[in-house]
Amino acid sequence: MPYNLIPAVQMFTVREFIQTAEGLEQSMRRIRAMGCRDVQFSRVGTGIDPDFITALLKELDMHVFVTHSPMDRIFNDLPALIREHHAWGCDSIGLGNLDNRYLDDGYEGYTRFIRDIKPVVQELKREGMTFAYHSHSFEFIRYQGRYMYDRLIEETDPEGFHFIQDSFWMRYGGINHPKYMEKVAGRMEVLHVKDFTTRIGYFGECECMTGTIGEGNIDYRPLLEVCQRTGVKYLAIEQDRCLRDPFDCLKDAYVELKRIVEE
Repeated sequence: MPYNLIPAVQMFTVREFIQTAEGLEQSMRRIRAMGCRDVQFSRVGTGIDPDFITALLKELDMHVFVTHSPMDRIFNDLPALIREHHAWGCDSIGLGNLDNRYLDDGYEGYTRFIRDIKPVVQELKREGMTFAYHSHSFEFIRYQGRYMYDRLIEETDPEGFHFIQDSFWMRYGGINHPKYMEKVAGRMEVLHVKDFTTRIGYFGECECMTGTIGEGNIDYRPLLEVCQRTGVKYLAIEQDRCLRDPFDCLKDAYVELKRIVEE
């Protein structure tokens, strides 16, 4: 049975190619040529004029559904960031990685982050927007007997503080992914999708790597079933490290993901 989910592209995969206006345009055109309309912005060159991006999105009929924005801008340049997102038709500002100034202090660091992000979330709600937190595995380190991810769920505003989970990092951390998708039901519109591949390391050990969907060990059908009932809309293909041309990886992953979604 087909799933009501949208295969999309996380631009972090091609971050090296999108540092200039010319590079961004070429990259967006290549992604659009794959048949993909929906993208997440991440690591886009800071010197690119937002108005150029707005015009490019309109020309290519492409849609930005969430971003990963620099923490410094989220805290210190929020009004301008909001204006850019409104111009792009994007109603969610995301954070790709928690800064070390919070991570290094463990439990107390998360306490400070939950406090510091609260006024940001409130302002975004006033603008009809949400904040989206992208997790890795370190949120599942236990401090004082608790996963910090549980604190983020329980101690933030469910209407304004949303989540982006990642199929690789949840598996890498040994987490029951469907369980945590259920925990954030209604608070997660985007799931990062990639594959979990392994190879033999220099000393014979098993190395885990992000891979192209269809070439690794993640069975997506059970996850898509949970996506369907918990409110996920976008499946954002992201491959942190590519051993071949990243655009080829994206294209192969997109074709495979569409096949799974449409079956």
